[in-house]
Amino acid sequence: MSFYVRVFSQAEDYPSLNALCDELLEAGYEFSTSPGKEEPEFKEQNWSSFVFQYNEKNKPIFVERNTIKDEDSLFKEEQKEFLDDVKALPYSKGQKKAVEVLKNTEQIYAFELDEDITEEGWEFLECLLDFLCDATDGYVQVDEEGIYDQEGNLLVEID
Repeated sequence: MSFYVRVFSQAEDYPSLNALCDELLEAGYEFSTSPGKEEPEFKEQNWSSFVFQYNEKNKPIFVERNTIKDEDSLFKEEQKEFLDDVKALPYSKGQKKAVEVLKNTEQIYAFELDEDITEEGWEFLECLLDFLCDATDGYVQVDEEGIYDQEGNLLVEID
């Protein structure tokens, strides 16, 4: 079984697959990717999906990138779903900020994770999330938890 962690990005710009991989390599991680660096899809400017294998024994992390400009993407559906969930919560500063974040989202990065993700996998993912949030003015959402602000504090709880 799997679950999702998302980054709601406030910026139109996005890092290349090379930049993501360089960040992980700089942090000392060994991993493989699909597509691989030698494949033409890896060099695509407007990439939409990617797979990170952080450990051969564990299931990989699947990443999907949807943007507000993609007509056929899940972007609008996911944005509406989360907006509806957050708007249904009691009013608070966190709720107000979460609504603002969702309304201003330009891209959604969805990370599909196996429920048996290891400590090593979480550390690997945190490195990716930190980089993406810094590069794209992003906010993290974790299934069954909620949406977090940029300092890692829970803005709103969403079950």
